[in-house]
Amino acid sequence: LAGSATGSEVVGDPELKKLLDEIAVNKEVIACVSNAALISGDGKSGMLRMWIDGVQRAKVKNYMVIAIDDQVAKVMADLGVPYWRKDPRATADKAASNHGISAMKFQLIKEFLVLGHSVLLSDVDILTLKNPFNSLYRDSDVEGMSDGFDPMTAYGWDDVFDDPKMGWSRWAHSFHIFTLNSGLFWIRPNERTISLMDRITERLNKEKAWDQAVFNEMVWKPSYDDYRSTDVTVRIMNIYDFVNSKTLFRTMRYEAQYENHTPVMVHVNYHPDKFQRMQSVWARYVEGDMHALDKYPVGSCHNAPNC
Repeated sequence: LAGSATGSEVVGDPELKKLLDEIAVNKEVIACVSNAALISGDGKSGMLRMWIDGVQRAKVKNYMVIAIDDQVAKVMADLGVPYWRKDPRATADKAASNHGISAMKFQLIKEFLVLGHSVLLSDVDILTLKNPFNSLYRDSDVEGMSDGFDPMTAYGWDDVFDDPKMGWSRWAHSFHIFTLNSGLFWIRPNERTISLMDRITERLNKEKAWDQAVFNEMVWKPSYDDYRSTDVTVRIMNIYDFVNSKTLFRTMRYEAQYENHTPVMVHVNYHPDKFQRMQSVWARYVEGDMHALDKYPVGSCHNAPNC
């Protein structure tokens, strides 16, 4: 791996290396990417503030923010939060939207990998309730949160396709699995994962594609003809510890077996009212308000799909 000295030359970002030397634990960090739109100018409110409050409350020491503008860097400095100021290269989706920012993160993650560090990449619309490093297996290249909402959709199922015209062989089996969420995954440094980051970034530079779709295609797609797989190994995080908001609002909040269960991290990825739901997740699991989630519909409105 890069990140080692060759003569007087050190490959990798020197500012990031200095920060990682200071804060990393066992060469691991949790990091989020943010601009100033996600936190107030005084640093007292916003989704990024809640993200910081979560990791600090969970006693995570090795956390940091990747600041992609000067304002958020200033706020982090004022709060005493470790940050790396970096201007990512714009991808084909140049919007300052969630998807636009998200598409830039793979080139940033590579910078950690070439320095020999593992990264738990977290979107800002995530609350950390327990130290996530205590719940990782670290036996695969990528360990990620699923967009699946139950064990079948998250971990995969045998799906049978029916083609009656085939007669005797009308039934064809296939394996289906919901996508990994590109907003919460742990990745370890090696040649395969660095290549994965490069190939995702290359695709996103060429086309205005959803970064999560490209991420999953690169992770799962096998080799065929002239196409070569990235060959990364994958583990799905436990869906009741690393929880997406569909799982939480569709089933977990109603089931008695999870009444006293506190997730490790909750990602409000399925719902547009992110900040409000984050505040209610905090009220439920931190402040102990057992009814904090009751007011919300399962989906984005009470009359879905007629929202």
